[in-house]
Amino acid sequence: MKKRLTISGLALGVTLLGVGFSNTFAADETLRSLAEKNGIYVGAILNSQWFSGGLPGNYEQIHKSQFNVVVAENEMKFDATEPSEGRFSYGNGDKMVKYAQQNGMRVRGHALAWHSQVPGWVNNYRNDKQKLLKVLKNHIQNVVGHWKGKVAEWDVVNEAISNNEPMWRSQSVWYQGIGPDFIDSAFVWTHAVDPDAELCYNDYNLEQGISPKAKAGFLLEQVKRWVKNGIPIHCVGSQTHVEDTTTDKHFIGSPDSLRALAKELAKLNIKLKITELDIGFKSGINVSKSDLERQGKTFREYLDIVLEEPNADTYLIWGVSDKWSWLGGLNRQKGLIYDDNLKPKPAFDSILVRLQTFEPPKDTTVTDTTKQDTSVTDTTKQDSTIAIHQTAGPGSVTTHVAGHTLFIAGVKSAKVEVFDMQGRPVFSGKCETGALELKGVSEGVYMVRIREQSASLVRKIAIK
Repeated sequence: MKKRLTISGLALGVTLLGVGFSNTFAADETLRSLAEKNGIYVGAILNSQWFSGGLPGNYEQIHKSQFNVVVAENEMKFDATEPSEGRFSYGNGDKMVKYAQQNGMRVRGHALAWHSQVPGWVNNYRNDKQKLLKVLKNHIQNVVGHWKGKVAEWDVVNEAISNNEPMWRSQSVWYQGIGPDFIDSAFVWTHAVDPDAELCYNDYNLEQGISPKAKAGFLLEQVKRWVKNGIPIHCVGSQTHVEDTTTDKHFIGSPDSLRALAKELAKLNIKLKITELDIGFKSGINVSKSDLERQGKTFREYLDIVLEEPNADTYLIWGVSDKWSWLGGLNRQKGLIYDDNLKPKPAFDSILVRLQTFEPPKDTTVTDTTKQDTSVTDTTKQDSTIAIHQTAGPGSVTTHVAGHTLFIAGVKSAKVEVFDMQGRPVFSGKCETGALELKGVSEGVYMVRIREQSASLVRKIAIK
């Protein structure tokens, strides 16, 4: 599953920026349906409370309707799957896999080799390299083998780089007992068990720059070495746990820096996945409406990377509702896209509208293809004209904007609603004369929904 969309946008005068038709507007669509339309994965963890029935019924309904990729919060980690040596426990992981299969969702496995959540018995072999190698290999062979063909991608190694300076995390039981070779071995063993699974290295703070002194810069050099040496690595997972330190400063962590990492990985034919996204505020502060709107903008900027970079395909949030979030342990709050009552926040609206309105950037390789086959140019021209009829719906509806006036042809009586780019309503009215003055709407880019009976036409407009 990879995004390759056909552009059906059409310029009408100088103000109509894009065209789209659906039976419902963004507020009635789901993140899942729009993600699938755009050829990407949008997902969230299954919180650990779900496995014991500790969440309200609408949690699961929201989860399976809004997301098309899933990962367990804790239930596939080492201590959960092999709590005692050689005795494996797959019950909760099986429950999630069954849930994913029943609902057509992709499964991520998290995580095989990590310094944390390792059962105590593993530390008994901290000074025995050969024994530790056998322990790790046996764990990977059993766990990956159990879910072979059911788990599409694995975080094979998680957080192996120190957070203080670019070097390997020395306090890891795997590093102390084996050395950095445990990473190469883990990838090789996982690939041998399930050659079809995508294998990721996963870490945090990768959105903080790719200089040699940054974690992402250090990781890039390791990825180059792995690729050169034939280590079977296919992707890098950026956890992207982003924090807003105060309500009057920008978020720590840069979408531009993460995009730069994606571009460098593309040169190595390695994917970037956003695997654990949350954007939290310091606990104890009052989070205002404008703060939540800025948070939504940041969620959207990270989504843009997945939509626009050809080697990025996954946008996975580390939680659904603020009520069941791990962020309290980090002294953070309100970092997810649903509030404590499972109501969507401005961040949800921001993601939804971005998926609704996304048009892929022009691919410069198209120019070369067009030179080789002139029929491509002709087809493109025809496609722009046909787009009106394909997207306009009943009555061959067409629209254009001049100043603050919206002109509509093809409907007798239509309800008109205008939304900003976060999905918030800014205007509503009824058009019965073919033209409607959008009073009180400022200059800018908006989505307009035109509804006549059960049909709904959605278009992006610019008011100048």
